[in-house]
Amino acid sequence: MLPLRKKFITVNADVAKHLIKGKFESLDKEIDIQNGEAQVVEIDGNRVGAYKDDRGKVHFVNTTCTHMGCELNWNNAEKSWDCPCHGSRFSHKGQILEGPAVRPLNFTEDTNTIEKLFKEDF
Repeated sequence: MLPLRKKFITVNADVAKHLIKGKFESLDKEIDIQNGEAQVVEIDGNRVGAYKDDRGKVHFVNTTCTHMGCELNWNNAEKSWDCPCHGSRFSHKGQILEGPAVRPLNFTEDTNTIEKLFKEDF
């Protein structure tokens, strides 16, 4: 039973590390990307994901995962926003590619992690 507890603690400590790190990292304030690339930037004090498609149109998403509130990272190989905490993946437009998230990313919606712990069943 001890190895299971150790694994549980190790996995959850890693999730906490990603959750906290994503909330406090320093971000660029200007978008500097080529077609087919993405960047996490700060816009009006918010962490925003910007992806420039092959036609040069920039798509914005809220980079806070709708599952538990971890901050997403851009996966250049898969062209997706990926959650380092629980593995959810989203398209450049915010559509769910892979769960456990059940809601797509919404640029105007904020995911409050503390509020989720008390209000949602996940």
